[in-house]
Amino acid sequence: MSFARGMLRTTGAILLILVLAFMFQCAGLAEDADPVNVTIQVAPDSLTGPGEVSVSLRVSNPTGADMISPVTLLDPDGNVVASFGDGGSYILKSGDSRSWEGKWNVTQAQLDAGAVSYTLTYHVEDETGSLAEMKKLATAKISFTGERVNLSVNRTISPEVVRSGGTATVTYELYNNGNVALTDVRVQEKISKTAKTVKSLGAGERTTVEFTSRIGNADLTSNATITYKAEGSAKTEKITVEDAIIPLAKPDLKIELSSPTAGVNVGEAATLVITFTNAGNVTYSNVTVSEAKKGEILTNLTIPAGATVTETKDFILMEPTTFKVTATLPDNTGETKTMNSKELSIGVFDPEKQLLLTLNLTSDQEAVPAVPADVRFHLTVTNNSNIKAEKIAITHGSTAIYTIASLEPGGSIVLDRDVRISQTGQFRFTATLKDSMNNTVSFESNTLRIGLNRTTPQPTAVPVTTVAPPVLVTAAPADSLLGQGRGALMTAAMALGALFAAVLALFIVSTCIRLYKKGKSNAAYDHLELAERRDYTEVPEETEFDEEIEDEPDQADDEFKVPPARVELPHERVLNQAEEEARKAAEELKEIPATDEEGGYRVSRASAQEEQKPAAEEPAKEKPEEPMESAAPVETRRRRRSARREDNE
Repeated sequence: MSFARGMLRTTGAILLILVLAFMFQCAGLAEDADPVNVTIQVAPDSLTGPGEVSVSLRVSNPTGADMISPVTLLDPDGNVVASFGDGGSYILKSGDSRSWEGKWNVTQAQLDAGAVSYTLTYHVEDETGSLAEMKKLATAKISFTGERVNLSVNRTISPEVVRSGGTATVTYELYNNGNVALTDVRVQEKISKTAKTVKSLGAGERTTVEFTSRIGNADLTSNATITYKAEGSAKTEKITVEDAIIPLAKPDLKIELSSPTAGVNVGEAATLVITFTNAGNVTYSNVTVSEAKKGEILTNLTIPAGATVTETKDFILMEPTTFKVTATLPDNTGETKTMNSKELSIGVFDPEKQLLLTLNLTSDQEAVPAVPADVRFHLTVTNNSNIKAEKIAITHGSTAIYTIASLEPGGSIVLDRDVRISQTGQFRFTATLKDSMNNTVSFESNTLRIGLNRTTPQPTAVPVTTVAPPVLVTAAPADSLLGQGRGALMTAAMALGALFAAVLALFIVSTCIRLYKKGKSNAAYDHLELAERRDYTEVPEETEFDEEIEDEPDQADDEFKVPPARVELPHERVLNQAEEEARKAAEELKEIPATDEEGGYRVSRASAQEEQKPAAEEPAKEKPEEPMESAAPVETRRRRRSARREDNE
């Protein structure tokens, strides 16, 4: 026994050591997870009213790892302290620290709270490697030693909803949470014409004032104005309590009973469903529901305004049961009402005493030639149950047909009835009776259809008329999209045809112009060849070209010099041909003797003035005859050059 106790103590000590080690490890992990440590002090640490204090703050990184993001300092109003680090942020290395000193104006709210808090924001890396934002408060306590005047007001309205003719009560709780006494506390409530006054309310004291008003057929509105003074002060403080609606009660609650089945077998559970439908603005709390035979079945229900609440309850039934429930309904108007539901009957069946009837319906005709018509129906009723069926009522819809007094187990009966029907259609009969548990049960026959069969008269012969052959008209395609596509293609084809015609016309015009210009060019050469008269004896006017030719030395060696080969131009060919013809004409003139004898001729060049003189003015003395070459030196040189070209060729 002592050994077992020793082992138990040893095991407990080991577990304690493991728990302590785990706690130290967790503390170390927590320290590693949060690398920021902060301390703060304010001076002075107590004030008699709002004022300025000096703040000293020191932030350090006690862990063995550098921070990967900077620490940002925020003042009590949530603004960045720019003088802390670089623009309000500082990255703390391992074992590093950062101090900051500044001023802060403490507000009355901070004095009432008794503290001034700065905030540090930074990021740390979590287990997944993501950066998580962290916030840490640096709070310095500060006490208020001055005079504090403060009144707290709390309003309650009872009841929440007021029935017509009821009374609404508005209660104000006044609490002096300052450190000086208050005097002349005056409350003016809208629902009352008379204000209420509290002469004095000491520091830390509470008191209440109430106002009541009867409500008619409309809602009420509550608001208040509260004034007070600090003891020994002439300044009046004021508090305004906002509007609150006191609604007029409009109850609208309904209770409904139902069950998923109309009956159960003996010893089975029947489910009773109770549904509360609240369409009004009254809320019911702590509602209880009781049944006349079963007692209290539901308690502590809440039925909010505008809501529907459904509750179920199961009961074991041995006999048919009729349920009716009563609900007790305390509401938020301060009243308690009761409400009864309608009755609900749930049948109970004994399998051994269960009734089972079958009804087979036939007729003597399936169709009638006209309506109304007489039809004979045959209805066979068979009792397939183990007990006698009594007082079986046969009906067709709401019309009673026949009542069978009794029908033994396995027995059947055939009912023949001649019935005049007013219309054709479907016909079905129903058998209704009470079973052994006094439950009403019904059985229906098969559905029989009777139609209308009119006699068709002998058709009258109709003369055959020759019908003109039909004219086939092709309908326009219904597809509007296809028609639009074809129209677009036709438009494009017409545009391309017009463009092609324009290009062809331009081509024909340009061809005609080129042929016309070519004809004019050829006509220019023909005009030069087909001139009516050529005068090769008349010396042309001297040009610069002729002067250059006259300046050329007339040496014998030049006649045998071979000119350089070159391509003869068309105009040069024409001129050379003209010179050749002139040369031949001059040679022919040389063969004619130069004499004045009868029948003789002399060819000589004369100036234009000499040609115009009359023959009588010519001098009597004849001039010596000049050779042809001297009379036309230019023509002679041209003929020489032409001859040399021909020799070279």
